[in-house]
Formats: sequence, structure tokens, C-alpha cells
Amino acid sequence: MSSDEFQGRSIAVLGAASGIGRATALAFARGGAKVAALDVNTDRLDGFADDLRASGAGDALTGVSDVRDSTATNAAIQAVVDSFGGLDHMTFTSGILRVGSLMDMPEAEFDDVFDVNMRGFWIAARAAVPHLQAGPERRRSITALSSAAAIRPKASSGAYAASKIALSHLVRVMSVELASTGITVNAIAPATVDTPMTQPFMGETNANHGYRLSGTSPMGRIAQPEDIAEACLFLSAQASAYITGITMPVDGGSTAAMPRS
Repeated sequence: MSSDEFQGRSIAVLGAASGIGRATALAFARGGAKVAALDVNTDRLDGFADDLRASGAGDALTGVSDVRDSTATNAAIQAVVDSFGGLDHMTFTSGILRVGSLMDMPEAEFDDVFDVNMRGFWIAARAAVPHLQAGPERRRSITALSSAAAIRPKASSGAYAASKIALSHLVRVMSVELASTGITVNAIAPATVDTPMTQPFMGETNANHGYRLSGTSPMGRIAQPEDIAEACLFLSAQASAYITGITMPVDGGSTAAMPRS
């Protein structure tokens, strides 16, 4: 990728308050992009626009985005377009994890997982696409955060895994439906990443309900948010302009090492 490829380009990162989303917003900022960091947890975004500008962003803003609400999400994306004069790339990193046996999981928790992880992506993509007027002269992309759980699901994370494989299938269909526009649509599938979402499950506790993280990869460590952020940039770059409809593992070989049943 060219070091100045994202200079002046307009980026919306949903789920940017922490973890992978925050790292992705900062990575785009270092490339000189105009970055909108959106999240439902706006208290965690305090001062983040200043951090983005300090990292090199051409412009930056923060805003509330509840991906469960189509009206609010449409408004958030429109605010980005109005501020930046358009939209080039949308990265969806919003997500929640609820663990427990499928037989015991409350319906409300099951619904929450799908509302954010799968339906939320669909809502965000629909909000972004009208503003991503792609063509051969300008790179446009949508990138979503799936999971290794979509490739190798585990007991006690059935709802999460199902939501992520559903997201991956949405990505595949959306990529074909948008192919003629030049907009690429892809997903990234991390295994364990050191983020606030996974940290409560790092140890063996009763609250884990039998759920275990994938843990250390064959490369000898778990992923850092920056590892996934760099993959997000790649799938938005000119180098990946002919890649669409994939769910790309970025997991240090974790899914490759998982035994087949």
C-alpha cells in the first residue's frame, strides 16, 4: 500500500470507541484520512477526535451510532458525509459477545447478539452505500468484522458464532449485488484479540459458562487490535481492489490449527 493512499479520503469506523475499532480509526488517521469515529458508547469517545488529528488525520469527528437503530445510523452516516463532503470507506467493527449454552441463553441476549453483530452490519451498510458512489477512478469499500467463530464455532458461543457466520454470508451476497458499482465488500475473521470485549474471558471463571477463547495462536501470541486494523486498511486499499466477497482469517494460524471433527 502507498503510504499516502488514504490521504484526504473519508472514512467512517463504526464501533470505534475501543479495541479493534479504535485501532482502525487511528491507523486510518496516520495515513492522513478524514476519520469519523462512531459508537453507541460516546463517553469512551471523549477527546478521541483530538487524538485522531494528533495522529495525522486530515479531519476528525466523533458521533453516536447505535447500529440497532436504522434512523440513528442513517443520521450518523449523513453527518459524516455532510462534514467530510462524501464517504470513501466504511468499516464495521461493532459487536458484542454473550456466552452460555444455547439451551440456557435468555432470548433477550440471543436477540441482542444478532441485532448488533449481523443486523447492525446490514443497517450500517444500507446507510453507507448511497454515499459510496464507486467507480474505476476512486476506490470505495465496506469492511466488516466477522470472527474465527464463523469458521470454527465452539460450545458456549453458539449465538455469537451464528451471528458472525450470518454476517459473513451477508458480506458474500452484498459483494455480488454491489459488484457492478465497484464497491468491494469483505470481512475479517480474527481469533482471540486483546480487547475489552475478550479480557473478561481471559481466565477460567464460572462466569465464562464453559466458554474458552482460542488463546495463543501458533505464532506464539494473541492478536493485538493493531493487527486487525492493518487488515482493515488492506481491504480498503487499491492493492485489494479485485478482492470482494471474502471472509479473511487474520488469526496467526489459529483456525488452521484447530482439529477437524
